[in-house]
Amino acid sequence: MFALNGQTFGLKNLTVSFERELKSKDMSAQSSGTEQAEQGDKAATLNVSGLIAFHDIHKLEALQTMSSAKDDKGNRMVYTIVEEMANAFKIKKVRFSGRFSAAQQDNVMAWQVSFQLKESNSVAEQKEARQKEQTKAEPTQNPRFQQSLKQNKEASR
Repeated sequence: MFALNGQTFGLKNLTVSFERELKSKDMSAQSSGTEQAEQGDKAATLNVSGLIAFHDIHKLEALQTMSSAKDDKGNRMVYTIVEEMANAFKIKKVRFSGRFSAAQQDNVMAWQVSFQLKESNSVAEQKEARQKEQTKAEPTQNPRFQQSLKQNKEASR
C-alpha cells in the first residue's frame, strides 16, 4: 500500500527503493591514508514507480498536483507517507524532490509513473537538533555571566 496524507493512488506493480547519502570527506590529502571526516547522514530518498490505470486518471491528476504543491512560504508541501519501505526505515514525512514522470503504457492500459520523495525532518535531523539543545549553556550557568551579575550588584551599592 502507498498513501500520502491518507490518499491512495491505486499504484499497481509498485516498486520503492531507498537511498541515503552518507557524507564524508577524504582527509588523506595526497597520501595513501584512509581517514575520513564525517559530514553527517543526509536525508533519505525514496524512488517510487508504479502503474496507474487509464480509468483512474483522477488519481494521476491528484498525484501530479501533490507533486507540485507549495506552502505559503513557497516550499514544497510535506506529506505523511504510508508505505512498507518507508516504515522499515522510519520515514514518516516526505516531500517531492527531483523528478516526476508519467508515460503512457498502451500494452497494459495504464500510465507508468515514477517520482522521488525526499525525507523531511529525518531521524538524523531530530537527533542533531536534540544534541544542539542539550549542549546550549543557559546564561545562568555561564561563569562570566555570574561574575558580571556579582560586579553589577557590588557597583550599585
